[in-house]
Amino acid sequence: MADIDHVDYERSDVGLRLVGWLAAGLATFVVVTPLVLPLMFPSSTKHITPASRPAMSSNAPPLDVSPQATLEATRQGEARFERSYGWVDRNRGEVRIPIDRAVDVLLRKGLPGWPSP
Repeated sequence: MADIDHVDYERSDVGLRLVGWLAAGLATFVVVTPLVLPLMFPSSTKHITPASRPAMSSNAPPLDVSPQATLEATRQGEARFERSYGWVDRNRGEVRIPIDRAVDVLLRKGLPGWPSP
């Protein structure tokens, strides 16, 4: 209980004059700022309506209205491409074969220069 006798509180406080000056300064700032800003930025007071909408760039991509359908169509096209035969370069005799067929050919013949099991 002896410690309680030594407990004290702060006796100094902020003066009423300082609080008054801070309040007056804040009020002045709030009133003066909207009056000064148009003087600093005169073009901000002019309200101009554009004559027409800005033109879109001609190389802008079109809006995709159904991205899920587009993705599914792309995946189906890639799957058909992977399962089909076709020429890569007819002059050089390069062809494209389905992935499953290419794996079978590699398993039977192996890669040139690679040791076979």
